[in-house]
Amino acid sequence: MRPRSSIISQLLIAFCVFAVLIGGAAVAGYVAVARQNTTNKQLSGQYAILQQANTALENDFGTADFAVLYYRLTGQRGFLSMFGPAKAEFYEQLGTLRRNATPSVRGLVARQASYATAWFALAPAIATARTGTPAGAALLTRSLSLSTGFATATATMQSRLYARADTLANNSKQALSSGIGWSAGALAVAVVLVLAASLSTVYTVTRPLSRVTGTVRRLTAGDRSARAPVTGSAEVRQVAESINAQADESDRLRAQEAESNRMRAQTREAGLRIREHLVAADVLQAGLLAVEHIIDADIKYLRLLENDQLGSVIGQVPDYLRAADVIKSSLSAGEVDNLRDIFQARASMVIQDIDGPDGDYMPPHIRQTLRNAGIGSQLLTPFGVGGQLMGILIAQRMRGGRPWTPAEVDAMESVAADLGRGLNHARLYETENRLVEDLKALDLAKSGFFATVSHELRAPLTTIEGYVEMFGDGEGGDVTPQQRQMLETIDRSTVRLRNLVEDLFMLAKLESGAFTTVMRPVDLTEVIAGAAEAVRPSVLAGDLTLTLRNAAGELMVDGDAGQLDRVMINLLSNAVKFTPKRGRIEVSSAADGGSAVIRVTDTGIGVPGSDQKELFNRFFRASNATGRSIPGTGLGLAIVRMIVVTHGGDIGLESREGAGTTVTIRLPLLAEVAA
Repeated sequence: MRPRSSIISQLLIAFCVFAVLIGGAAVAGYVAVARQNTTNKQLSGQYAILQQANTALENDFGTADFAVLYYRLTGQRGFLSMFGPAKAEFYEQLGTLRRNATPSVRGLVARQASYATAWFALAPAIATARTGTPAGAALLTRSLSLSTGFATATATMQSRLYARADTLANNSKQALSSGIGWSAGALAVAVVLVLAASLSTVYTVTRPLSRVTGTVRRLTAGDRSARAPVTGSAEVRQVAESINAQADESDRLRAQEAESNRMRAQTREAGLRIREHLVAADVLQAGLLAVEHIIDADIKYLRLLENDQLGSVIGQVPDYLRAADVIKSSLSAGEVDNLRDIFQARASMVIQDIDGPDGDYMPPHIRQTLRNAGIGSQLLTPFGVGGQLMGILIAQRMRGGRPWTPAEVDAMESVAADLGRGLNHARLYETENRLVEDLKALDLAKSGFFATVSHELRAPLTTIEGYVEMFGDGEGGDVTPQQRQMLETIDRSTVRLRNLVEDLFMLAKLESGAFTTVMRPVDLTEVIAGAAEAVRPSVLAGDLTLTLRNAAGELMVDGDAGQLDRVMINLLSNAVKFTPKRGRIEVSSAADGGSAVIRVTDTGIGVPGSDQKELFNRFFRASNATGRSIPGTGLGLAIVRMIVVTHGGDIGLESREGAGTTVTIRLPLLAEVAA
């Protein structure tokens, strides 16, 4: 079937003819209107001026003639006053006639000027001539002749002007009618042409376009097999071909999207399997299995980066690597940096054809090795975490014609990202486990050391204390006052050393779990009261005030009474030790929700803000306490915190240097009490 001509060419031809006709109609109309305008300008301009000037000329001449005749008849000089202005106005209008006169009336203007000039020359004599004399009669006869000639020329002039104006108006009307007729004819032909072209176009386009529309409706309804017939005009054929191409492309994109969705689902599952492992070797195997399952390739493996060199091969070892050292592959610094750049961009090196332009991006010796092995294309994706490159994933195809799709590249990069995070997590977990084991061994050794030292120091301390007591009792002879003072100093130092040993021993047992905690219902108000009585002598010696504000009734918790008593004695001892004379110490207890809250407040020296976060650590002492040489081991609050934590509670401290300290302890109440 011979293809139809282009609709555009048909419409273009019709448009050109239409434009010519419209242009002709416009030109005809314009010419007619222009002529009409020219005639109107002549009628309203030149001829109107001539008619007006001719009429004024006639009036001025008549006024002058009237003034002369009436003066002669009446002798009144008032009539002569009209003569001068009329004469001046006459010649002014005569000048206007001469300037605007057309060739057809210039002779008449000359005749008017001749008669008028002769009359104006004769007018003084007429005005002064005597009535009844022959000379007077002759002057009047001459005046009448000149006036009649002027009037005849003026009437002829006016008649000729009116006739010319009528002729111009009739010609203008005829020209305008003719122009409008031609313009209307051209417009009619143009309209007919447009209608004919429209009908032809509709007939040429409607049928094939309706079939194209039907195809579009079928495609919209979900019939993916629908295709438009390629018939009709060139434009309709192009539309049909475009719709068919779009339908084919839509099928291709749907297939590609389905493949991408399948790969994304597989990569999500692979990511979960990779991240569930906590052993590096298992993570690597899971990553390799994901690549083997998702990517369609002939060779798939991964290599780790070891000391800036490609090292161990995980997976199927290609034959071309067997002849070389599989464990180590030499790479230049620039080649490793190139891998790092690809990794930093979170991209892949996609080589669609080893022998093509893509292969130029590969190091020459590696490219030649792959050529020799028969590799046709390669997909390489680095993996790691943060800025650390850990290795590369490699997929290779032996034959060409199978380009790597964007979905495959995305899947490879997704697996690489999960592999980098999973491998990093597994390595951190393994390192953390090793550190935990090392720390446990170190902590156990430390606790054993503390326990051994504490145990070994007790025996000599007991001996020292015994001999000091014996010397003090005089069993070694009389003791001088100076010697007794020395013995008291030794005794105080021995007590401090024993306290340190006891604290170390207690801390070692708490940390090692060797300390036996007997949990039973304990009334905290009794524990607080007993601890207050125990430190009462120190309170009195320090000239301090101790106030108890216990809760009304019992405050029952599940705990070890001895350990809780040690907590309260340590806190009260600290308050006494760090509070100057005439200071105040207050202990309060109350139930708050499901917790027993104990607060120990003093007006002592306080704790600097920079020291407060370290105050519960072992052997740490506040800087102001050390500066004032206040004795202490730095273990009391550490022991208190460990006992409170062992009882399921928490401890906090609020302090301001020079303004006192408040230590708050929260312990869970017994279930029946809390309820």
